[in-house]
Amino acid sequence: MIWLVFSLLGVLCLAGVPVAFAIGIAAVGAIIARNVPLTVVDQRMFTQIDSFAMLAIPFFILAGNLMDRGGISSKIVQFATDVVGHIRGGLAMVSVIASMFFGAISGSAQATSAAIGSILIPAMEKHGYGKPFAAALTATAGPLGVIIPPSIPMVIFASAANISIGKLFLGGYLPGIFIGSGLMLICYASALRNNYRAEARAPILRMLKSFLDSAWALFMVVIIMGGILGGFFTATEASVVAVVYAVLVGKFVYRKLRLEEIPDILYRSAMVTASVMFCVAATNILAWILTREQIPRMIADAMLSLTSNKYLILLLINIILLILGTILDATPAIILTAPILLPVVKAFGMDPIHFGLVVVANLAIGMSTPPVGITLFVSSGISGVPISRMIRPLIPFWIVMSIFLMVLTYVPALTMFLPGLTN
Repeated sequence: MIWLVFSLLGVLCLAGVPVAFAIGIAAVGAIIARNVPLTVVDQRMFTQIDSFAMLAIPFFILAGNLMDRGGISSKIVQFATDVVGHIRGGLAMVSVIASMFFGAISGSAQATSAAIGSILIPAMEKHGYGKPFAAALTATAGPLGVIIPPSIPMVIFASAANISIGKLFLGGYLPGIFIGSGLMLICYASALRNNYRAEARAPILRMLKSFLDSAWALFMVVIIMGGILGGFFTATEASVVAVVYAVLVGKFVYRKLRLEEIPDILYRSAMVTASVMFCVAATNILAWILTREQIPRMIADAMLSLTSNKYLILLLINIILLILGTILDATPAIILTAPILLPVVKAFGMDPIHFGLVVVANLAIGMSTPPVGITLFVSSGISGVPISRMIRPLIPFWIVMSIFLMVLTYVPALTMFLPGLTN
């Protein structure tokens, strides 16, 4: 069964079939091979997306698009520039900080890279930064949008693993800040090596003004997480609140959002949502047939038979996830790996919240790696830099993110401290 499924999947992907379709076709092939009625296909597809928790995905996507059109991203960039622009490599650091802030609002790596990159890649080039470096930085800073909550991959993992979305969200803050700090270290080192100049220090009054201008945008994080943790609404209801808030702030506070833009925003959000949801539904067919054949249990037993050392097993899991992240989008990777790897980590007492954040961090790195890195393509499209020219400046960022990933994996307190405060 394993050989049938993955051989078919590999052939289809190499033939250029979109990943979601390739996964669905491979799953249907396995179902036919096992003489399972084909009615299972539509049943399993519908069952996976017929979930209240999954409603958070389209609403967070819509909220991110509304905030981008409503001028929120530009306010965040200006505030970050005033805070760190005077440091050597400060403009590059602005890209990281702005991605962290925007990611804490939008929940999407793709939206974060597009919103921040469209502003900062031209600005960095104008100030003497190499365009390939600026594009590489945008590609690696964008995935901070899925490590720092709210996060669409976290919603998918929580749904697949049946764990608390709120606690998973809460656990993402420290890892996101930690990895973001690592990216800023690379920015500073690159600025010293290439003699990138710093901006003039912003006066206190201008810094205060930019903070007040961006406060409406940043307050959304307080509303979302405060509402979830305070028990006022669920993560799904929080996504709806985010949409309403984005409309009100974009239209009446920043006055950048025009009513005639709403149909186009809805259309773009619907297209992205359809893509994500179809991928979720198709992957669930494969996950179901693999679970029915008890393949997750066999893989778990095989991994545990190799060694009883949990540190080696975690290293092996990280390697598997990093490889998967280079060839699969986060959505199918999560749905496929969650039922397979959760029994393994539970066997030696790893908390599912901690494991979920390790999975998301691994796949976030994969978003900036070829051949299917989504933020890599977004950054390349915005900058006009071919992906081949981005590889060299990407290497230091990949190395630092991988090192910080190991720390995240082996130091549970980094992910479990904040969720532990809610117990």
